[in-house]
Amino acid sequence: MNTTGIIGHKRQLDTLSLLLWNNTVPHTMLFTGIAGIGKKLVARRFLAALFCPGQEPPCLQCPACIQAAGKTLPDMIELHPDEKGTIPIGGADRVEEGSVRWLIGRLSKKSMSGKYGVLINGAEAISIPGQNALLKTIEEPQAGAHIIIIASNKSLVLPTIQSRCMVLPFNPLGSDEMKQILANASGSSDPELIAELSGGSMEIAIILSQDGMLEVIAGICRDITRHLNAGAVLTLDFSALQKKINMDVLLSILLNIYRSILAPEIMSAPLHPYLADLRIPQIQKLRKLIKILLALKKGLANNLNIRNALKGLLYSIERFDGFGLPKLDSTI
Repeated sequence: MNTTGIIGHKRQLDTLSLLLWNNTVPHTMLFTGIAGIGKKLVARRFLAALFCPGQEPPCLQCPACIQAAGKTLPDMIELHPDEKGTIPIGGADRVEEGSVRWLIGRLSKKSMSGKYGVLINGAEAISIPGQNALLKTIEEPQAGAHIIIIASNKSLVLPTIQSRCMVLPFNPLGSDEMKQILANASGSSDPELIAELSGGSMEIAIILSQDGMLEVIAGICRDITRHLNAGAVLTLDFSALQKKINMDVLLSILLNIYRSILAPEIMSAPLHPYLADLRIPQIQKLRKLIKILLALKKGLANNLNIRNALKGLLYSIERFDGFGLPKLDSTI
């Protein structure tokens, strides 16, 4: 498979190339791994290869490859979350474009090329009824149909779907890979720091590279650090982040920052100068903070008000045992 321009994921790319070479491409595959590491890029490249007549597909130059790149290839179909962050199941009487039932309807019809390439980006954005509706299509796919499902959180994909897929896990990008990508991107004034705080996610790296974004998030961290070090009153002002990043991404960035502080504390290694005023010297307290952030990420599905929940947990950090979220009102 032609992997020009794709950085990282050598093992996964070698596996996909072998499937193409041996003509053993499964009907359904599940790509898993954190958001922003290139799963969608690899999926699109692989699906384009199914339509390319070149010797090392995709050639990126033939009509099929050009249409695939422009998202105008009729037999390549993509489903993405809508503005609400969901992939709807669609009404039984009125099938809306971009819904699960719309996809099922498309795949029930004969394709122009004799094959279909389908990308479902964000399986966790599909409700349980929607995933169940998709299950029959996965179990009995049309001849020539190949479906790639992408999930950042594998645990939110039904086991019945997982069991019918070839699961291909993707790892976070390495620090050197991140630096290589950031070196070619504009707007990153400190590629080394951004690479360290991204957790291997290019999506997060791009967010942190936006003008002023890192400083806004660092301000939240200073608030947390002052409270844990000196008992200062918490403000946790998230207003500058509203409509810019979602709470899951923010929690991931906070986790990456405090993990980058914890590692040097444990190994007695130098701390990046930018993180010096965020340091929490009490390792036990720092570990509890990281456990709180992890617990909040798990609690996102419960519609928690993350700002208020984080304040409550930080004020009661001495009682937090790390085994899960204390009972919190989902409306606070």
